[in-house]
Amino acid sequence: MSNLLAVLIGALIGLGGVVAGTWLQGRKEHQRWLRDQKLHAAIDFIGATGDLDLQRRRLASGGAGDMNEKAVWARVQDGRSALHLLCQASTVEAAEAVIMRVGHTRAGSDPGDDATELLRDLVGRLRAELGAGAG
Repeated sequence: MSNLLAVLIGALIGLGGVVAGTWLQGRKEHQRWLRDQKLHAAIDFIGATGDLDLQRRRLASGGAGDMNEKAVWARVQDGRSALHLLCQASTVEAAEAVIMRVGHTRAGSDPGDDATELLRDLVGRLRAELGAGAG
């Protein structure tokens, strides 16, 4: 009887270890997936915002815009939506500040260097959130 009890306790401890290991591995995989999604959303948003800024600067300097503004805005909105769904409130606020400065600048005018500073702030927040450090 005591041998059966010892085997049963050993089996329960082993099963508990397997369950705990599986749960921890699942959390680790989820965190990795979430980080990848945030990274892709950040890349999409920053790239589209940069394209919009570039187009606005070209128009301000008398050049012609070579991108379809509606397509660029669609890319900005896709990245923006993903950031809203995945990132912390402070990161979302920084992204909103960037798009308000760049996106709501009248076409043909220069959004100025403060857009660059806002973008640097966003990138710093994203790096911190993604665990890449601030350096």
